[in-house]
Amino acid sequence: MKVCKYLPPAPNWNSPKASALSITNNIFAYASSNNVILFNAETLQFEGTLVGHTARVNSLTFCDNLCVTGSADMTIRCWNIINKKQVYISTNHKSEIYALAWSNNYKFIVSGDKSGDLSAWNPSKNKSNKYYFIQSPIYDIAASPTIENSFAIGFQNGAIIIINIDQDLNGKIVRRLKGHDIEIQSLSWEIPKHNLDQPSTKYTFLVSGSRDKTACIWNVEEENLERTISLPHPMQHLTEQQKSRLFVATAWIPESNRVLVSSYMGDLLLWDLDISTARYQKFGNGHTRSVYTIVVYPCGTKAITSSMDQKLILWDITQRKPIFSITCIPKQINDIDISVADPHRLAIACSDNNIRIWDIANILNPFSCVSYWKGIKNKITCIKFHPSHEGTLAFGTDLGNIGWYEIYNDKSKIFDSYHKNKVYAIEWCKSEWLGKTLDNEKSDEFNLILSCGGDGNLLLNDITKPKRSLCVNDMIREANPEWTNIVKDKNNYSSKRSEVAINPNGRFLAVGNTDGSIEVYDLPSFKIIYHNIGHRTTINKLKWCSLDENGEALLFASGSDDHTIMIHDFSNLENLESTTSVPTSSCKKVFGMHKKGITDLSWCPVDNKKLVSTSLDGIAIVWDLQNGIPISIFGGHNGRILSCMWSLDDEDLIFTGGDDSICFGWRLSENPYDLPLVLKELDLATRSKIDLINDSCHTNIIQEQESAYLSNLPTPAESTQPIQSTQPTRKATQKKSKKLKNILPLTSTTIRRKNLQHYTFKLAKRLYGGDLGKALEFWENDEEKVQKTGENDDHDLPNSLFVDLFFDEGKKSRQTIEKEVISHNSSDSSFSLGGLEVNPGLLLELWSNDFSGLVKRNENNEGFSNQDWMILALSPLAGRDVWQSLMRLQAEKLAAKNDRHAAVLCWLACGEVYQAIEIYRKAEMYREAIALAKLRLVSNDPVLSELYISWANQLEKEEVYEQAAMCHLAAHRDNSIYHALNALSRRGDPSALKAAASLALMLEDSSKDERVARYLEVQKEKVLTRNKNMTTKEEIEQQSNLDDD
Repeated sequence: MKVCKYLPPAPNWNSPKASALSITNNIFAYASSNNVILFNAETLQFEGTLVGHTARVNSLTFCDNLCVTGSADMTIRCWNIINKKQVYISTNHKSEIYALAWSNNYKFIVSGDKSGDLSAWNPSKNKSNKYYFIQSPIYDIAASPTIENSFAIGFQNGAIIIINIDQDLNGKIVRRLKGHDIEIQSLSWEIPKHNLDQPSTKYTFLVSGSRDKTACIWNVEEENLERTISLPHPMQHLTEQQKSRLFVATAWIPESNRVLVSSYMGDLLLWDLDISTARYQKFGNGHTRSVYTIVVYPCGTKAITSSMDQKLILWDITQRKPIFSITCIPKQINDIDISVADPHRLAIACSDNNIRIWDIANILNPFSCVSYWKGIKNKITCIKFHPSHEGTLAFGTDLGNIGWYEIYNDKSKIFDSYHKNKVYAIEWCKSEWLGKTLDNEKSDEFNLILSCGGDGNLLLNDITKPKRSLCVNDMIREANPEWTNIVKDKNNYSSKRSEVAINPNGRFLAVGNTDGSIEVYDLPSFKIIYHNIGHRTTINKLKWCSLDENGEALLFASGSDDHTIMIHDFSNLENLESTTSVPTSSCKKVFGMHKKGITDLSWCPVDNKKLVSTSLDGIAIVWDLQNGIPISIFGGHNGRILSCMWSLDDEDLIFTGGDDSICFGWRLSENPYDLPLVLKELDLATRSKIDLINDSCHTNIIQEQESAYLSNLPTPAESTQPIQSTQPTRKATQKKSKKLKNILPLTSTTIRRKNLQHYTFKLAKRLYGGDLGKALEFWENDEEKVQKTGENDDHDLPNSLFVDLFFDEGKKSRQTIEKEVISHNSSDSSFSLGGLEVNPGLLLELWSNDFSGLVKRNENNEGFSNQDWMILALSPLAGRDVWQSLMRLQAEKLAAKNDRHAAVLCWLACGEVYQAIEIYRKAEMYREAIALAKLRLVSNDPVLSELYISWANQLEKEEVYEQAAMCHLAAHRDNSIYHALNALSRRGDPSALKAAASLALMLEDSSKDERVARYLEVQKEKVLTRNKNMTTKEEIEQQSNLDDD
């Protein structure tokens, strides 16, 4: 994956060896959280990321094409920096690894950990040895540049030792350096001038930095302290806390007698040891917090430092001035936006309570970035530049606060009103777009901020009147009372809002909900004009396209947790009017290539035929809407991508940010969707992110190419760790009781979709009347025989038991439970009930209050099992008050421990049927709740209706729409037919639309004509697509035959 611009993640703190330079490949690397970031040491071009550690990386170093890293996950890993793959791993350490170094002949690695253990490891031979010299954590290790296999080791207690390791990896102490009293923070050897004729056989000088505010120069050969460099006194205005953060990093400039030492508040000092140690030269315009790493280039004229101020600075040592200052991002990027008034400014919303403004057009310093934080006390979750006022942007936080920031004045303002959960989306709008809803003197200016929060509310705030706000949900309800009541009746509450987007010219307001539905309202009337239920789960993003040459924006895209993207067309509003009464599942285009939920969408500002999408799967895809295919793909992030933004002045440039704390700018032309190339560049873990579109003939060709390419891939190299087989080990057959989680297995078997549709018609006939024959006549295929109204269907027993238990009247529910009991008694299955292993049939018999059957079945049983104890304990149903109170208390205790079945039995023993049902309802165990209610309550009890509604909503989330429709019908409420029809048609395919149309015809519903028309339209499109695919396939085969000839 190729990158043209980037802001990197912040470096790790308190580790003197958390960055290194590869002389062979001219690569600079530094540790950031669990990863290692690579970029070109000269051009600073991004080169990639090493990903594999599961905890913070503390130390790293290079050897030719290998990079070795030590981490808090107690592993040492070797990486090939050419292909960014791990090649070796060592697990010798038992605690967090703080430091490591290659030997000067690069044959083995020495590492030290928190417990004071040292380890020498030869990766090529997979040979290692461990040592323990001093009982103190090891903070730094440096290999001698002149003495082979010799290392300086710095400890937390201030000790420094020099050890030698022989070819058999046996180590011993050869020098002890005493002078520091507290922890050694850094070590650096003097690098001598190269002399091939007379290579040095003596130790060079060593510089050590310590928390005791000194840097010591050691004559290691003579084991003496040569001189002590005392840091200059801190400025008087510094607090004790700032002084306590002192970190003394050191680096010896190659082939010279000069050292670099870091001091208070990020000061970088240059000491010339040929002159008095009291004199030093200070670097200017640098860091503002402690410096942790100093890496000097081999030429001795440049160095890179990393600091607590979250910056990397490339220094000119000669001039003692920065060449480049790289502002890093410390935490995940939640949102990004580009200013329309100044397209060269990119705003970044981070989780560190800061807003960063990146000058993306700065050629002299491509990392130019400024942070703004005043007045912001929480994590920024979304951000939006003002459409016309340069330097003003709105933001929302994770605690629900809404405000705006004026970056040129460096001040912010927070509204008094707030959401009760984090803010998901934020939009600027004009007062005139909303009619007379706000008394705003400047109605033609963007003074209003519209926000959507996790509490499901839409709030409208005016920046000219910060203490006043309006609830847009109330405005929608007032404008659409009848429609709102219908939708509200389904869940007993209105849909929870999850996203909002306003049309660029103020014509429409689009709202997304947690149930996957999308509503579009006309402005300023707030009348609903469009209702789509094509998505299955939460709407995460809605995005209108840019204005066209006519000043219209008639397309908008929606992204959902169901991994899909839908394109909605508003060019013909007359065709959308019917969706308010009969919601639609169809749209202009559907894209389903992502493997996880969609997080963000962005349209090309100059071409509304291109759209970029990002996802939790870590992939960004650019779509060609006209042809319905991907044209570019980017997988450079290591983690979830949370935001994207198309450059406003460069059609080929897109920016993305995610939880890996990197903001990338990448070009479409450099990252094309070329399948073999994509598969080659993506690693095996990332390949699983790619799923190809399955709704076009072109996709089938792509899938064939992918299969052929994957089959020719070479077998991966063997891992250094043993590979565990995924096949279960075959053991001797032993009869054990099966653990059973589902206590109603006979009624849980899979039922054919067509049978469920037929059951839905019969249920509607029984509950609501209507002409069943009319429905079947339309529903059945022409070649099938139409069944008569009174004719009984011969279906498999498991299929009909589901309907008998949950949707039939009379004794069928009890008879079905009896069949379940017989099935359980004939099997050896068991489950935990109150801590006892019992047969599930016992629970069902107790539901039915059938003690006589239990006693009769156990008369001839000579043994006395746990089950008998339970029967005996629950038999006195008319016990005393004390027994009932104890039983209630036991029920509450069991429910708290999630032993719900036992809790239900305790409530039933007390005669508290509603409490027993409530246990199942709270756990969303609606099957059990309804079965128990049908056994214990009258058929018209309102609790049953509520349970059916709740179960229907759950089934719709699970995409079991036919059963959901039956539940809506069984609820028997005023709008049950409306919701049943919508559930039945929600798949949007011909079968679903046909079933919904048939049911509407049977019940003479007002939507019957519209539903029949939609079915016929979709069926016609299906036939045309099939014919087109057949034609394309024949053309491909003909072309293939010609190529063979």
